[in-house]
Amino acid sequence: MAHMIDTTTGTAAIAYVGQEPWHGLGQQLTEGATIQEWTEQAGLSYTVLESPVLFKTPATEPQAWPNRKVLHRSDTGAPLAVVSDGYHAVQPSEIMGFFGKLADIGGFTLETAGALSDGRRIWALAKVGDEREIAGLPRDRVKPYLLLGTSYDGTMATIAKFTAIRVVCNNTITLALDRDAKAGVRVLHRERFDADKVRTELGIVQDSYERFMFDARRLAGESMSETACDQFVKDLMQPYQQGAKPVNESRAYKRLMELFRGAAIGSDIPGVAGTRWQALNAVTQLIDHERGRSANTRLESAWFGTGSTIKNRALELLTADLS
Repeated sequence: MAHMIDTTTGTAAIAYVGQEPWHGLGQQLTEGATIQEWTEQAGLSYTVLESPVLFKTPATEPQAWPNRKVLHRSDTGAPLAVVSDGYHAVQPSEIMGFFGKLADIGGFTLETAGALSDGRRIWALAKVGDEREIAGLPRDRVKPYLLLGTSYDGTMATIAKFTAIRVVCNNTITLALDRDAKAGVRVLHRERFDADKVRTELGIVQDSYERFMFDARRLAGESMSETACDQFVKDLMQPYQQGAKPVNESRAYKRLMELFRGAAIGSDIPGVAGTRWQALNAVTQLIDHERGRSANTRLESAWFGTGSTIKNRALELLTADLS
């Protein structure tokens, strides 16, 4: 299967407004749909239940495995993971209720939500305001979003963070904003999810988008030679290079240089080519469009995994020497 969207109930667990996703799956909603409608259409109506983990040997009756429990779905009964007794699952209804409260407050509009990997990960993405142009580049705009996701297999904490999507790239390139811990909120599963506390903390760090816009406009105003980009890409990819092969012989290095030279989406916009902004967008295109086995493995990586880390590092490297 070319995607990781949960289809275990017979329906793709994704709902959206606006443009149909690349895979053609999911339920399209209209603006103003209720949180209940979102929850049902996104395939998030199930509850994550807990049961003791039992095992049996030829010489014993079934007995419980101490300090462990299995998480499973209320609708299909499918197991999600074996976790410790101290693991607190954040229910799909809590994730959706979080956005429902934000929508009531105003300024937040859900655009997509759903489940991946048989329901082991869920997410919701809401627009946080109007799109803004990069200074001096009227055809190049970004839109601010709030992303919230959690897992039921122990692979990811509950994460809430502000992010931005570049409009020219068909709303699919996500630019990392969490350059430091203050740009988002992370709740470990050994802690209880407190929606009000998370909303308060997000209010404190909401200027992360403004910081990104400031950085993006500086990057668009800074020219970058091919030699400088060569060093940037080597520095960026070195920690991820495996074996003795030099970085500049890797597929990622070669593709990033191609994207910087003009192959990246949006390279034709006047003022983009040959800038640090072009270098950052080369990285985001590789991570969000091309790296990984499929579009949805890229989605998971770009939002929550190694891809997000690489984009954060790219932003740090490109802005490190800017005053």
